[in-house]
Amino acid sequence: MEEKEITQTTEIEIEWNQESAELAYSVIARYVEHTQVSGIIIALLASALGEERVKSIANSEYWQSYMASKRSITDAKDDVTKLTRLIEQLRNNGA
Repeated sequence: MEEKEITQTTEIEIEWNQESAELAYSVIARYVEHTQVSGIIIALLASALGEERVKSIANSEYWQSYMASKRSITDAKDDVTKLTRLIEQLRNNGA
């Protein structure tokens, strides 16, 4: 009995509408912006270190993971564009 009550009180109804779509877009945009800024800072640091010092970093597992993540963000650009179009449609239908 007690477990059922806990489940009922912790359940949250999620509705997909213009507000939730814009919130999702806002969160995604912040992460994308942070990733872009991080990439610029990493490039500046690599430039300051010089090519010889950067080689060992670029060959590391962490760097390879970073680059894979960066490619994934780049690949997601089309998805962000689609999400933007959907939000625009929601705005136009709500007006």
